[in-house]
Amino acid sequence: MSMKEAVILKLRRPTARKRAWLENMASLFLQGSRLGLDFALANKTVNRSAIHRAAYRGCRDLGLPSDYSRMAVNNATQHARSYLGLRKSKRRAGNPVLSGSTIGLGVNAYAVVNQVLRVSTGKRGTYLWLPLCVPEKWRDRLQYVKGDAKLFKRNDTWFVMLPLRTPDSPTVRDGDPTVIGVDLGIVRLMTAKTPNGIKVWNGKEIRNRREHFAVIRKRYQRHGRMDRVKSTKGKERRWMADINHKASRELVDLASQYPNPIIAFERLDGIRNRVSGSKRFNRMLSSWAFRDLINKTEYKAAKVGIPVLFVNPKGTSRTCPKCGQSTRSNRPTQADFRCVACGYRGNADAVASINISVKAIDLLSHGPSDTARPARVQVASQPDGASGCSPSVHLNSNLASS
Repeated sequence: MSMKEAVILKLRRPTARKRAWLENMASLFLQGSRLGLDFALANKTVNRSAIHRAAYRGCRDLGLPSDYSRMAVNNATQHARSYLGLRKSKRRAGNPVLSGSTIGLGVNAYAVVNQVLRVSTGKRGTYLWLPLCVPEKWRDRLQYVKGDAKLFKRNDTWFVMLPLRTPDSPTVRDGDPTVIGVDLGIVRLMTAKTPNGIKVWNGKEIRNRREHFAVIRKRYQRHGRMDRVKSTKGKERRWMADINHKASRELVDLASQYPNPIIAFERLDGIRNRVSGSKRFNRMLSSWAFRDLINKTEYKAAKVGIPVLFVNPKGTSRTCPKCGQSTRSNRPTQADFRCVACGYRGNADAVASINISVKAIDLLSHGPSDTARPARVQVASQPDGASGCSPSVHLNSNLASS
């Protein structure tokens, strides 16, 4: 078994000749991808073989080498499946638009040799050598690069995304497990139930800054500055990714302090389709990066041998952890929990984290179920320009003993 990751590395400033080759190849790759996507949308098909038969020869006629043509077909298929899948589920989806400078690298088109990316030019025995900026912590792991990669340009700087297949190092643990129940939210980014109490990652600053980004984008849209809208979205995305990196690291470090730790989350798939509210609430929900936070926690936990479980979210925030009474009346407000049966009081997020822990323990005692999530490729890089997330600890004897 191996763990799937991806690392983004910056290319050391290419020479004018190398930059010209990258720009030309990115332009050809974009044209080839559009050929495949146009066919897929016109025929409403996501069958890769059909798209390949229709677009591959056109890609070769453009001047794309064989392996790059294959990756262009894959890129078109991926976008077609995403768009047509949304339409099939009757969700709103704008017509897909391919843009930007991207080059797909098949397994036969590149290699990493001594921190240098060797890229095939399409001519036998002719390669482009692109030195990489590799942080020290990744240098020993470049030996595990395996799979299709991608070159892309961001703000006039070229990067490469490399897939890693790192061998698992199994950890043997004895004794009873320590379950860390984690509730994710908007007001509170995370609330974790530990044997020592409740730990909270406050999301108020994050929510305020996201509202600030939304106001700025609306102002740019009103003045027709779509270039500024796009750059603002990229800045917000990188900032949020950095927040999630730091929060997931703190959660895994917290779990590592206890014997035989297990991290438990709610299974939140499809929550955006099930919940709706005001325009402001819907915007906050749509920008809630819970999946990214879970993914980052999963691969960081896997590195240190900590399992991650997913439980049914039904009733976690309205079930009393003391008497088991479950009713909507237990939630008089969004933040407060008050049991109508026994009078137990507490913060709703803290109660939810306790109930998640209880459900995870029940899941462990009754064996595995169908709560496993499919493996995903994780981007393990350090985005730029973001501030940290300051957690705070709240200890409550009633919660800690629940």
